Amino acid sequence: MPAISQIIKSKIPLIPAVTWGFLILYLTLRPKSDGDVVSLPTWMAGLPIDKLAHFGFWGIWYGLFHVFYLNNWRGFQRAPKQGVKSSHNRKHQVYGIITMIVIGGLVEIFQYHLQWGREAEWADLAADAAGVLTAALFYKRF
Repeated sequence: MPAISQIIKSKIPLIPAVTWGFLILYLTLRPKSDGDVVSLPTWMAGLPIDKLAHFGFWGIWYGLFHVFYLNNWRGFQRAPKQGVKSSHNRKHQVYGIITMIVIGGLVEIFQYHLQWGREAEWADLAADAAGVLTAALFYKRF
């Protein structure tokens, strides 16, 4: 039984990132409605707001994953010694990046096949990947 409780405790820090991931999936896969159209101020005309939203949402997703899971922000576990980077942490970082980018690709495939009024675009996937990679580089520096 102690092994099960350790597994549960080690996965609790994933809850913020998983919750944000489900929010992204809901917003990107639900059928499009008339209320989804946002009118922008004239000074914002021509800005790729959709791509900036993809970039931001996926960047925040990686940020939550990094801060809560990778950065050992766990009240019930000892943090590793300062300056020590474990290969375990690096492996989870790479898995997280790959998983988020793959999910971005799957979202675009589902949008294409479901035909719920959402448009599948390679540029959306590029913005998703850029958001994840930018956040990963940002957190690598700090």
